[in-house]
Amino acid sequence: MNKAVASTLVAVLTLTGAAGCSSKPHRTVRTTPVAAESSPPPEPVNPETAAKAFHTFVNNDDVARASGDERLALWWTSEGQSQLTAAAFRRAVAAGDPVPRYRYDKPVFYVPHLLASDPQWFVVSARRTTADGKDPHTVFMGFLASKAVTRWRLSLAAVLDDKQKPPMIAVGADGYAKALPTFDSRLLIPPRLVPSIQATLAEEGPGNVAAHVMDAGKYTTGYYTSDQKAMKKSKKEKKIGLRTSALYAATSFPIFPLATEDGGGVVLYALSRDTIISKSKKKPGQVPVPEDVAPFVSSKLVRDEIDVTQTMQYLAVVPAKPKKDDGSVKAEIIGADGGTVKAHAPSK
Repeated sequence: MNKAVASTLVAVLTLTGAAGCSSKPHRTVRTTPVAAESSPPPEPVNPETAAKAFHTFVNNDDVARASGDERLALWWTSEGQSQLTAAAFRRAVAAGDPVPRYRYDKPVFYVPHLLASDPQWFVVSARRTTADGKDPHTVFMGFLASKAVTRWRLSLAAVLDDKQKPPMIAVGADGYAKALPTFDSRLLIPPRLVPSIQATLAEEGPGNVAAHVMDAGKYTTGYYTSDQKAMKKSKKEKKIGLRTSALYAATSFPIFPLATEDGGGVVLYALSRDTIISKSKKKPGQVPVPEDVAPFVSSKLVRDEIDVTQTMQYLAVVPAKPKKDDGSVKAEIIGADGGTVKAHAPSK
C-alpha cells in the first residue's frame, strides 16, 4: 500500500463514513452514539445503581421467559436486543419449545462517569449459562436509560468468542470506567466508525482499504468469503436458478465505547445484514425457505423471492493509533451475537 495512503487512511474513512473505500456502492447508516440519545434521568449512574439495574433485568427476564410473557420481556429491552428477544419468542412458538432461559453469574460492572445531563449507560460482563447450567460463555451487555424511558433496559449483548480473553477495560480507583468519545481520534478507528469499517470488509472483502485497520476474521472477511460462495451457487442451486445477495450496514442503535488499560478501547455495537434469496426469471418457481427463516414467513406466501433481515451485535477491541502506521496494528472483533429478526416475501 502506498505510504501516503496508509498514513491518511483513518482520515479518509472518517470523511467518507467508510462508504467511499472503493468505487462499489455501499449503503451506510450513521451510527447514533449513546451520547445522542434522549434526555437522561436526573441522577448520573453509579456502581450501586448499575448493580441494582442488572439484577432487576435478570429477574424480570427470567420470569418473562419462564412464563412465555413476550410483552414483559420486551419491556426490559430496547433497540437490537428487543428485536432479538421478539425473534427468540417467535422461534420458540414455531418449534413448540419453551423460550430459552439464562443464568448470569459473576457480573463485573463498567460504569462510566457521566454528567446528569448526559444519557445514562453502563456495561456488564457476566458468565452466562442456560437455565440448567450448561453452555457457559462470557457475555458483555450494554444497558441504557433516558428521561423519556427511565427504567434501565438491555440495549445490546455480545458473547465473547471461545478462547478469547476478556478485554482489560480500565477502571479507576474510584470504581468507575472511562467512557470514550465516539469520535475519539486517538484510537486507530474512532468508535463511531467501527461498524461501518466492519460492514465494508464483510461486503467488499480483504482487498478493500479498510483491511488496513481491521483484522481479517470470521466476522469480516469471513462473511465476505461465505457470501461469495453462496453467490456462486452449487450445481443444484444453478439448476433451479437460485440467487443470493447480502448487504451489511451500520444501524442507528447506540454504541458503547470504553477505554482499555493499554490506551485503546472496546466498542459494543450492532450491524444489520439484509439478504435477498431469489429465483432467476429464466427459471421461475418458489424459493425454498431456509430453516432459520421459516418462523418468520409462511411458505404459502413465498413466491420467487425472500428478503431476510438479521440483527448482529459485536464486541470489538480497537488499539490506540500507533506512532508508525505500517498496518501491523489492527482492530479485532472478539465477540458477537444475533440472528434473523424478520423475513418478507414480496407479493410481486
